[in-house]
Amino acid sequence: MHWHSHGVGSPSPGPWRRPARGAMLSSHASTLSLSGASSGSDGSAGLSGGEGEGRDEMAATVDEGLPPSRSPLPLEDGGDGVAHGSQAKEWEAALLVTGTAVGGGSLALPYFCAAGGFLPAVSLLLVSYTALLGSAWLLVEPTIRVWEDKPGSAVSMHSVVDTYLGKYWGVAAGVTFWVLINCTLVSQLAKCGELAALMSGGALHSRIGSIASALVVAGFSFNRGAGKVNALATGGLFAAFGLACVAGAPGVSTQLLLAGNMAAALPALPAILQTMTYAEAIPTVVDMCRGSRTKVRRVLMLGSLGPTVMYSLWLAVTLGRRELATFGATGGDLAGKILSDGGMLGVATGAIAVFASISTLIGCYLALSRFMADTFSLPLSNTCVKLVAATVVPSALISLKGPELYYIMIKFAGCVPVAFLWGVLPPLVMWTMWRGDHALTLPRKLFLAAGCGASTVAMVVGGYYMC
Repeated sequence: MHWHSHGVGSPSPGPWRRPARGAMLSSHASTLSLSGASSGSDGSAGLSGGEGEGRDEMAATVDEGLPPSRSPLPLEDGGDGVAHGSQAKEWEAALLVTGTAVGGGSLALPYFCAAGGFLPAVSLLLVSYTALLGSAWLLVEPTIRVWEDKPGSAVSMHSVVDTYLGKYWGVAAGVTFWVLINCTLVSQLAKCGELAALMSGGALHSRIGSIASALVVAGFSFNRGAGKVNALATGGLFAAFGLACVAGAPGVSTQLLLAGNMAAALPALPAILQTMTYAEAIPTVVDMCRGSRTKVRRVLMLGSLGPTVMYSLWLAVTLGRRELATFGATGGDLAGKILSDGGMLGVATGAIAVFASISTLIGCYLALSRFMADTFSLPLSNTCVKLVAATVVPSALISLKGPELYYIMIKFAGCVPVAFLWGVLPPLVMWTMWRGDHALTLPRKLFLAAGCGASTVAMVVGGYYMC
């Protein structure tokens, strides 16, 4: 890929190389001046005189070893136009986030939340939404800076952490990311196999269902139309949740919804976090939004709000029905019981399972393929056999162990990988970035330290209980 200037001059003759930050600021200033944004009839000041000198002084103090922001001044689209992925509409990117967060794991939520009741579960959903959005927003700026600094190359959590924290932290992040995504894939494929066996009346073995699901969904994921397929699956998911609410609402008890035990609900937090996590989709969203900081943050906020609302309604329908709440209190699989009971609610639950699994599998395959391409310098193409095999085969083979892996993988991933990747690492990355920009103020230090410390404690405690 060659670097093309945007609206000023002509394309440079050779491959792009990151210029010094001061040169970037000067270039942006020239662009704005020529376009009339620097100074105009309204008397607005441009980058001249004292302000320009202040910018130059700032440029001289930042850490040149870290990727700079190539958009330090306001641009029309919030980004610089560089892209090495497929551009998409904002709503498509938002639905990718929604689809990544709302997966087949949604069927497990009533199982994990039954002991605590509805209100405590919704409280934990709101805590998880806030925590995950904060973590995702922390990662936006460093991810975009690395993305801008690597035109033509895939970017993943591994390369972001490696850039800001160094090789060993990058390896730790890469291994943990690989484990997390494959845990998610295994859980979803195991559930797909179970659903295939159930819906075929036992004619189709669960292992065949798992393998078939992996091959079919991976085929969509490595296609340019993956975003649109995911949008259709997510749309179907919305419709299925709506049908479940309509079918299940008449049997919901207000008394059951208001009852709850927060202490009994807390053990469900790792599973909720794992079910709602979506930060693995951030590099893909950056590609789809062309590096626009404003668009990426808006997409993450709106795309992750949908799962919070849908999960709340889903828990109301399941935990608010007396016969299901009684069954769930014994540790039974609520979703499995709903499916076996049939009826309109059973049909809606089956549709939720199918559409949710498709959307999550697509999101995970997209994220994992970018990670593998980034880590092993492979072309991000469906014609690269090594990339496709490394993305699809490991989780497909492990899922053959059977449906019992569904709950195990969800709980483990929420206890350790999610806490480390999306709780511990984002504050550390931002600490390094702000320190390099000489913008690490005391309030920011306290904020990042609190987030990192709380996530570390959660990871240790969760790992202890898993053992």
